[in-house]
Amino acid sequence: MGYNIPIFEQLVKRYGATVDVVHWDQNKKTPYVPNVTTQNIRFHQRSKFTPQSLCNFVSDLKPNLVYTSGWQDKGYRPALQQLKRAGVPIVMGLDTQWNNSLRQRLGAKLIKHAYKKRYFSYAWVPGPLQYECAARLGFEHDEIITHLLTGNTNIFSEAASALEQEKTQQYPKQFLYVGRLTESKGIDTLIDAFKRYRHANPKGWGLTCVGNGPLESVLQHQVGITIKPFAEQASLATLARQMGALILPSRYEPWGVVAHEFATAGLPLLLSNKVGARQQLLIDGLNGYTFAAGSVNDLAFKMNQLASKPDDDLLAMAKASLKLASALSPVIATASFVSVLERHQLVVTNNISKNVPH
Repeated sequence: MGYNIPIFEQLVKRYGATVDVVHWDQNKKTPYVPNVTTQNIRFHQRSKFTPQSLCNFVSDLKPNLVYTSGWQDKGYRPALQQLKRAGVPIVMGLDTQWNNSLRQRLGAKLIKHAYKKRYFSYAWVPGPLQYECAARLGFEHDEIITHLLTGNTNIFSEAASALEQEKTQQYPKQFLYVGRLTESKGIDTLIDAFKRYRHANPKGWGLTCVGNGPLESVLQHQVGITIKPFAEQASLATLARQMGALILPSRYEPWGVVAHEFATAGLPLLLSNKVGARQQLLIDGLNGYTFAAGSVNDLAFKMNQLASKPDDDLLAMAKASLKLASALSPVIATASFVSVLERHQLVVTNNISKNVPH
C-alpha cells in the first residue's frame, strides 16, 4: 500500500540501503499500484516466483535485513528458513490484536513451536494489543520492536494547515469514511447510523465515503452521502481539508493506518472499539469518541455528540488529534526497523562470547 513507500524511501535516503520488494500482484483487495521513482527501490511481482526461485533470488541477493508481512504465504517460508539459517535477521510484521480466544490460543502454540524458531527472529508491532500477541507467539521482550504502521505524515500533515486557515473561518460539517465498502468495515452500521443521525438533524452534517467494494451500490442514492472512488494519498490529503471528522466503524480493524493519516491531517476521530489504533490515537472527549462496533444507536449518538459542538471546540479536538498523531512517522518507524541490525549484532556477539572458553 501507499503508506509503505515512505519507509522504503527512508531506508534508501537516510540509511543508504537498496530495497527489494517482493509484493502480491494478484487477488488484491485494492487497485493500488506502486509508482516510485526513487532509485534503489526495486519491485518484484510475487506471481513470478516459485518457492525455489525465491530461494535462489534471496541467495543471490544476500540481504542484510528482511521484513516479511507474516506467515500466511507458504511460498515465502523456504526462503525465510534459508535466510535465518544463514544468520540474517528476519522481522515479521504483526498487526493482530490479542483477544485470548480459543482459536488464538491454539494458533499461538502452533506458531510458537513450529514457525517462530524456524522462520522469524523479531516481531514488529504497532501498539500494545499487538505487543501482547507477539509475546504470546513466543517472542521475548527484546525480540519485539514497535512503531510498525504509520501514515505518510509528509503528505497528510499539509492538510493540517487548514486548521489555521479555512477551518478557522468555517469548520466543515462533513463526516468522512475511507476504506473498503464491506460489512467487515461496518459500512452497513455507518449507513443506518447516519440515517438515524440525519432523521434527528435534517440539516446536519453530510457523509463522504471513499473506497470500493460490494456495498457501493447500497450507498448510492442515500440522502446526504457522497461516494468517491479509491484515491491516492495526495488526493485524500486534499480532501481532508474539506472534512470535519473521520469515522472508522470497523467490526474488526487490526490497526487502521487511515486513523493515523487523518489524525495527522487534523481531523477528530470516531473509532469503533475494535480499531487497534484507538489506544494511541484517540482519547475520548479530547479528540473524538469511541463507539461500540456494530451498534447503530451508539454511533448515531456519537455522531450527534461531535457534530453538536461549536466550531472552537471542534478545532481544539482537531489539534489534539494532530498532537497524538505526531508520536509516529515514517522516520520513527524506519529507525525502529533498522535498530534490529544493532540489536541482532549484540545478540550474535553475546552468543559467541558464551561459547568462547575463558
